[in-house]
Amino acid sequence: MNPLYTEFKRKFAISMYKNMQILLGEMNFLKDFVNDTRGDLYPLIKKSEGASERVEANRYFVEGGSAERFFCQLFPFATYEIKTEKVCGEAGFVFRLPGAVATVTTARVNGASTLSYVCGEHTESIELPEAFTESSPWLVTLRPGFFDIYYRQNGAAQHFITIEEPAFAESNRYKTFKDADVSLFASGEVIVSSVTAGLDNGVSIADFRAVKYEDGTVIQEGGKVYFTASIRTHAGNYQSIFSWVPGTMQFEMTGVLFFDNGDGFWRGYIASSIVYNRVDKQWYVWTSAFEHEVILAFGKLEADPRFGVGVVDVTLMDSAKEGDRFEDFVGFRRDEDPDLVYDAESDRWLLAICRIDKEIKKYRYAFFESKDPFGGFTYIGAGVQEESSETGGSFLRVNGELHFACGNTFDRRSEYRIYNKDGMKLAKFRHPDGGFRGWGCVMPLKVGSRTRYFWLTFDRHNGSDYNWSYGNVYCFEAEEE
Repeated sequence: MNPLYTEFKRKFAISMYKNMQILLGEMNFLKDFVNDTRGDLYPLIKKSEGASERVEANRYFVEGGSAERFFCQLFPFATYEIKTEKVCGEAGFVFRLPGAVATVTTARVNGASTLSYVCGEHTESIELPEAFTESSPWLVTLRPGFFDIYYRQNGAAQHFITIEEPAFAESNRYKTFKDADVSLFASGEVIVSSVTAGLDNGVSIADFRAVKYEDGTVIQEGGKVYFTASIRTHAGNYQSIFSWVPGTMQFEMTGVLFFDNGDGFWRGYIASSIVYNRVDKQWYVWTSAFEHEVILAFGKLEADPRFGVGVVDVTLMDSAKEGDRFEDFVGFRRDEDPDLVYDAESDRWLLAICRIDKEIKKYRYAFFESKDPFGGFTYIGAGVQEESSETGGSFLRVNGELHFACGNTFDRRSEYRIYNKDGMKLAKFRHPDGGFRGWGCVMPLKVGSRTRYFWLTFDRHNGSDYNWSYGNVYCFEAEEE
């Protein structure tokens, strides 16, 4: 029996909420950078008359005035976190773009904590909740035009407020952020014990798809596999790559990928399909350009996108015109969730596109083939046409045969479809997730002497008040019989 048609059993579930990151910068206070004359770890930006600084017991002290020191280069999607042990005054960050400076600090006066924000004439002073203390770590997550402020309570991040800032609306333009930086500011009597910057896993992750070879085989290296996932921030998103030890809860965020469509902005397109073509030794990417009316984009790169912070130059599909049909290879608004695979039997690249069928007004997968992975595609078929809404599809191979798995419909919990040459069947789950039009990320993997079939998916719990901020992570496994 085809293992995809046996029961997928629940292995585990997990929530991810700003608890994992790729570290971009960290201040440590192991050495006395204040008095060191043979190094300059954190250059002094400015210091008020009468202020004193010292480094002692892996802590940074400021007394009797204010001091500002360079921390790291600004990155427009990063999270900046500070932990203090004492604040009789204020402490926080200064974000500098060419032409704009924003200061975000906390102050503690008479037992009450206040968040202060200043950018030009834009000033805000907001009382922090009682749960916030002078030793509470707090975070600033940048988005183009926004600052999301969190604090940690018992180790967990709590969203406090989002501040809109038009002066930072183009902070994701490369020529802007390449010359931008972030500094640490302290005034009064302050003890700082930790300062970090990183790209974190946001309020939840979604849209999983295995990173594969061109024929659809999942790449396994060093006991790990890799999958793309959308990082959902308080609002908005960007593309990340995780490693995973199959069958375990051992996840690591290893890469983040941004996209430039030629206008110089690094954008957070998501739901990417990444394949490594072993013939020309290049990585191919198809992705969903959510910031361009959700049409598809494509590109290729030589550097491995699974590691570090990268950008890929992409081309947007030609936009559909009036009269273009579901079957036409053009970029319709709201096209989503592409997946690419090479089929040696037909000597063709196959591309799946999730698009709205105008007849039923629901999402339905359209399938295309071409000799070229980025163009010249012709229509070869589609998913079942009914009152459903397919999404999140991936090609996979089972015993050499090509299959396609996808999610379906908001109306029925955990309904997943599996297509092959014989048609469509529904997957079976024990302790199903709350997917409601979930994600078809199935990985047939060699683990030990056996092939195991893992299914990673997510629910739609809403990690923030932003509609697309889902979801929690679920892992299922089916067995060969």
